[in-house]
Amino acid sequence: MPKFKFKFRGFTSLLMFFSFLISLISGIVLYFPPQGKIAHWTHWTFWGLDKDMWGALHINSSLIFFIIAILHLYYNWKVLFRYIKKKAIMAFNLKVELFTAAVLSIFIILATIYNIEPFRTIIQWNDDIKNYWAAQAQAQPPIPHAEDLTVIEFCEQLDIPLQNFQQRLNQRGWEFDSSKDRIKDIAKRNRISPAEIYNLLKTPGKNRQGQRLGGWGRKSVQQVCEQLNKDVEVVLKNLAANGMRASKDDQLRNLATKHNMRPIDIVNLISESGNRK
Repeated sequence: MPKFKFKFRGFTSLLMFFSFLISLISGIVLYFPPQGKIAHWTHWTFWGLDKDMWGALHINSSLIFFIIAILHLYYNWKVLFRYIKKKAIMAFNLKVELFTAAVLSIFIILATIYNIEPFRTIIQWNDDIKNYWAAQAQAQPPIPHAEDLTVIEFCEQLDIPLQNFQQRLNQRGWEFDSSKDRIKDIAKRNRISPAEIYNLLKTPGKNRQGQRLGGWGRKSVQQVCEQLNKDVEVVLKNLAANGMRASKDDQLRNLATKHNMRPIDIVNLISESGNRK
């Protein structure tokens, strides 16, 4: 029986090919998903992997490809050197082709940097895809990074009684261990999205004052600022800088209608302002 001998050169070539293939596929997939906050909120997945997993897969496979490529060059540098020398001699007979390839490469770099066609359209398609996801009914969280909040924080921010939260989830058969669990962890454990939890809770119910639960649209700018711990004067200046003249008593739904936006878009603008001192 012949003795088995591991062929390391062949191994590096095959591993480089597979890592390139994984990097290529993950790169294509990452062209299509929504923005990070929307992907996290709606639990966007493709082939069972979420956006973060695809991103990690792309980074790791690209890194492996780079490392193996260096090893491949190390083990094959003599053959590669002879190949390059031979092609360099041939290149003198391919002057037009060499010049054309160089010019095309420079054009690709400059067209990408200065947003020139056809690369402008490629990037625009990517923006259109993200805008499509953002326009979906339940794409935006009620507050930024809501999925990262614990149950207690989530209920306090949205003025939902903790008992109501527990009852609603139990009725649906969704389980969570404690009020210190994060919303995204509860969603993952029950194989649902954070948006589904919020949609269940925002159906007609009662808040602490016995009023029907409402969204951001019914709140005034000042109420939202108080809820997000923002300085209302700083917020008004930030809104004005974004072309939105408002007063602290304006309701978000009225501002949203006036400026062809959604209340959640204004909430996101408010959240970017400074906290109260």
